[in-house]
Amino acid sequence: MAVAQDAQPARNAERPTRAVHFVRLKLRLTGNSLRGQAWRIVLVVFGAIAGLWGALGGFALFTAGGVARGDGGLVIVAFAGAGLTLAWLLLPLLFFGVDETIDPARFALLPVSRGTLLRGMVAAACVSIPAIATAIALLGLIFGAAVRGRTPAAVVTAAVGAVLGLFTCVVGSRALSSAFASMLRSRRVRDLAAILLAVLASSVAPLQLTVSSLIAHGNLARAAGIARVLAWTPLGAPYAAYLDVADGRPATALARLALGLVTLVALTAWWWRTLESAMIGVASGARSAGSAGRPASAADGLFPAVLRWLRPGRFSGLVAREWRYWWREPRRRASLISLTIAGVVVPAMLRAGSGSGGAPLPVAVAFSALLAAMVLANQFGTDGAAYALHLLVGVPGRVELRARACALAALMAPVLVLVTVVIALLTGAQSQVPAALGVVAAALGMSAGISALVSVLVPYAFPESSNPFAVSGGTGGLRGLLALAGSLVAAALLAPVLVFAVLADGAWAGPAVLATGVGWGAAGLLIGTQVAGGILDRRGPEILVAVTPRR
Repeated sequence: MAVAQDAQPARNAERPTRAVHFVRLKLRLTGNSLRGQAWRIVLVVFGAIAGLWGALGGFALFTAGGVARGDGGLVIVAFAGAGLTLAWLLLPLLFFGVDETIDPARFALLPVSRGTLLRGMVAAACVSIPAIATAIALLGLIFGAAVRGRTPAAVVTAAVGAVLGLFTCVVGSRALSSAFASMLRSRRVRDLAAILLAVLASSVAPLQLTVSSLIAHGNLARAAGIARVLAWTPLGAPYAAYLDVADGRPATALARLALGLVTLVALTAWWWRTLESAMIGVASGARSAGSAGRPASAADGLFPAVLRWLRPGRFSGLVAREWRYWWREPRRRASLISLTIAGVVVPAMLRAGSGSGGAPLPVAVAFSALLAAMVLANQFGTDGAAYALHLLVGVPGRVELRARACALAALMAPVLVLVTVVIALLTGAQSQVPAALGVVAAALGMSAGISALVSVLVPYAFPESSNPFAVSGGTGGLRGLLALAGSLVAAALLAPVLVFAVLADGAWAGPAVLATGVGWGAAGLLIGTQVAGGILDRRGPEILVAVTPRR
């Protein structure tokens, strides 16, 4: 009897410590990944500084929501909360990925229940730089409640809303990326996933444009009307609840908190259902045996139909391989969808969000083209250990890099050209189309050349996870910082063509900018891949080690 009585408290004491074990495991794995990697430590420090800057800015913004009187406080809190939540939901899908230091696949053969795994992953996610920065920013809600409400009830409501908002961001980010990971592994639903993700990502643009327009015109009444709607959605309800307590509406505050709690429970249940299939399971789609368009020869069968005009050889074979990988490999497919969304959303925002007329068309499309090729900044990381085959057969570095760049350009160039033409037609900028296409060509080539250099100088491994949005501990910020640094360098090299496109005038300007842009982009690609190819030939084995996931 005594043994049974002693065993029961032991089992009860074990339950709350399991999440702590996950936190300790993540911290240890993160520390091990930084050991002997000075450049990673520097990037993590920069990421921490950037996170602190964002946290202080968010803290000041949420505090200002409590200080502002009347509808101004609701406008600030609702829009800030909605922007924060959307950033958590969409940025991992578009740019940074999801930290998979605690990979669920590692626990597949261990006696760990799905509920324990889910709780542990949430706890581990809360010790990341974005989560800590978000928590610091949300402390502004509590300070704002203390200033505006000056009652314990308002402060407690703000604290509850901050906790609900933080966990909604963390769990919602994981649930959404987990669901899309499952969808993107299935080729049958690839197009549906792209459409859904495009709709979600495009929802950020109208919100941003609306806020910019309302601020520019000083129309507080319209902003307050939109804020009241946001405050009754999961995006803003938890953050605005304390304002109702401060204004003497406790029942409304409870309703907003209940909406936030229901949303959190629904997201947790969604993640529960998709956790195993998206991060551990696999999906496959077989091609039907009677598919049309049978190739004329065995060699042609290795080439997609759109590339069969290429002469079979080493370069064309690599282009065909990369083309197929972009469509079929889940991680690359996720990046391709993200690039397509950015290529549509960014130019539309820049054309419509800068006052009357917006930014010039060449400027609007330049950023999309720069971003499109920056996905190659860690192009060997997506291959991982499979890159060993290229080393064994002795593929020259410049051929390797140029083939990869050409395959991506064959996919993204039609999208960028179509977006440029459609936006020009919708905004009445048809005369700027030749110059804009010249800027697109220059930006795409220059960005691809810079990305080639980054990929051979600072390669890093992705985790062995079936989730295409997964990144190892610390590499989410690394991924973003590398893309930012490469984009800044490419933008600086693009500046002469961009200035020429904006300032040139006359009937000759468009064709001249187009020809200059094509030549500038081709030079940037050839020079960048030539230099990076020499480095790749010398450092091939080191790059293979760097991109091979550690076990």
